Amino acid sequence: MKYYLQHRRSGAEKNLFEFIFIQVTNANCRIQNCLLLTVYCLLIFSCQKKQEWNWSEVKQISQYEISDLKRVDDSTIIGVGGERYSHGEFYSSIDNGKTWNEREILDKELYGISFLNKDTLIASGHDGKLLFSSNAGVDWNITQNFLWRLMRNVLWVNDSVIVSCGGSGFTGGIISRSYDKGASWKNDTLNSEMRGLCATDDHTVFCCGYGKIIKSIDAGETWTQLNATGDFFVSISFSSPEHGIAIGLAGTIMLTEDAGESWKKIRNGNSLINQSWVFRELIFRDINNGYIVGDNGLLLITTDGGNQWIKIKNTPDTNFTSIVLTDNGGIVGSEEGKLFQFLE
Repeated sequence: MKYYLQHRRSGAEKNLFEFIFIQVTNANCRIQNCLLLTVYCLLIFSCQKKQEWNWSEVKQISQYEISDLKRVDDSTIIGVGGERYSHGEFYSSIDNGKTWNEREILDKELYGISFLNKDTLIASGHDGKLLFSSNAGVDWNITQNFLWRLMRNVLWVNDSVIVSCGGSGFTGGIISRSYDKGASWKNDTLNSEMRGLCATDDHTVFCCGYGKIIKSIDAGETWTQLNATGDFFVSISFSSPEHGIAIGLAGTIMLTEDAGESWKKIRNGNSLINQSWVFRELIFRDINNGYIVGDNGLLLITTDGGNQWIKIKNTPDTNFTSIVLTDNGGIVGSEEGKLFQFLE
């Protein structure tokens, strides 16, 4: 009996100790959680301040989509856009985007523009149209691709080589290349519509599209498919010969650090736990700083080469379709024909 009472008393003491320990632990956890919550809120508040930039509407230069913008030199910016079946427009600014001139140069939409220098330009458009200018866009000559497919993008690779890509219906892909400054063209057909183009030197070209990214090391003569799938890749950009990012229409971000030999998925646009984003275009300022634009005023920035991205909060309520960078910010084109300028 004596042993039994001692045993009960020891159990009660043990239970009391456990109760007190749990209460003290919970109190400490609550204090720690409060401190962590306070720090988290301060961090969020700090990040939100960094995520708000100064915005202004430059001008509504069109009633239609501004499909592409390029900066030619310190003062010259060019662009194209329009409406698929009725208007093809060329835009230009010679004062770094402060004022703009716009002209209709085709009766079908233009999707991409590239330049060899400020006078020598090429634009690509609907129904296989390729337009050339040798006087900074004053006059244009039209070349018709015999396959009549949408030419979604175009790129001067070097002094002689031009590559254009496109397609329609996700499957009717095309890559056209010229080795004589556009005088003649050769076509390759693919089973995937292609959208994005970039070059890392005079011979190395990357092209992306529906479910694939391909690479050429002979200025577009032959292509190799890379190990990157899972989205309709619409834009690709390299900040160095090894370091590149590709983005998908559904919000996927892919990164390579070995010239495309391998790819890491930074963001899975098809994941149910990720916010639904529609990406349109990607551009890098340097090795660390990059920008992605998309629908519903979407603007993401990275400062570490693309491993992490921050969403800018106070953007205009419109679908962004194109972007060009200026010295201390950039200009974004929209689906409704407006240009918006941001200052970082």
